[in-house]
Formats: sequence, C-alpha cells, structure tokens
Amino acid sequence: MAREKRQRISTESAPALQTSPFASLEIQGRESLTGDTGVAPVMEQSASPRMERLLLRRSTARRSGKTVLVLEGFSPAWTDGKLRGLLHELKAALGCGGKLEGRTMEIQGEQAARLEPMLTTRGFSVKRGW
Repeated sequence: MAREKRQRISTESAPALQTSPFASLEIQGRESLTGDTGVAPVMEQSASPRMERLLLRRSTARRSGKTVLVLEGFSPAWTDGKLRGLLHELKAALGCGGKLEGRTMEIQGEQAARLEPMLTTRGFSVKRGW
C-alpha cells in the first residue's frame, strides 16, 4: 500500500510579521479583576528572605565505621514530599546514597565540602556540628 504524498505549504512568499498578532486583543472584564484602575496590585516582598538554619553532623555510630552526614533542623514548612524531593536532588548531584529518617536527612560518605555550597544556593544556612 503506497503512502499518499502530502502537499507542502510554501513559506517563502509569506509576508514578514510587522506587529504582534496579539497586540489588538483586549482582556474583557479587566476592571472586575483588578479594581477600577485597571492595574494589578503589586505584592510586597521582604527585603531579605529568611535563611533556614540547618545543623550538619558527621556520624559513624552503628555504621561499621562508615561516615554519614546528618542534616537536622528543617522547619515544619518542609513537608515529607518536599524533603524527599530535596534528598533526591542532593543524592543525584553528589552521586551518593542517602535516606530520610523522620525529619532528619542522612547522606552517605564524606561529602560535607560539596554539600554545604549546594545547600547555601538553595537558601539554607549550614552550621557544622563537629
């Protein structure tokens, strides 16, 4: 069974676009959404976002002498799903294992020098506990 050939539309002779095709569109009912002025209110943001402080400990207890870094001090705003997502990102970036025990995160291996800059770029303040 032979396949039908599709007709191609030539784009060579098409006129160049001079203006935005969306320029003539208007939003209907804009006054009801933003008030009488037609301008949306600006949300105020704090000048400096609060950095969350984490405690980073090194532990070898009950691990046959192997080093594990323990992160503690996550605020209640960090749900279990968010903590699992952060752990997944850190494990992938560091190339190591880890697990979540309650509200503490364990990262396998001596990764403190690489872990601290990653956490500070994500908005955490890290204090070493050793």
